[in-house]
Amino acid sequence: MRSKCYIAGKISNLPEDVYKKNFTDAKGEVEKLGFEPISPVDLPHDHDRTWLSYMREDLAALLKCEAVYALSNWSDSPGATIEVKTAESLGLKVIYQ
Repeated sequence: MRSKCYIAGKISNLPEDVYKKNFTDAKGEVEKLGFEPISPVDLPHDHDRTWLSYMREDLAALLKCEAVYALSNWSDSPGATIEVKTAESLGLKVIYQ
């Protein structure tokens, strides 16, 4: 079983086609690194669709991973910044695009 790698990047305030392409491309990059990619775009989001609910679901998924792949735009996103800083704080491997 391959180790899982969560993908962190900007979603809010980007057109849907743009952020979906960013995460789809990143999934391929993560696979080439030998990890199973976990993308927040692919999570079920069976909740009230508030930012807090997205973050709770995304952080829960991140905590099941051994690494985080930070998209080049991660620092432009408050949520992705929380995800990357959480990974760093926990000693998870962080790979920067």
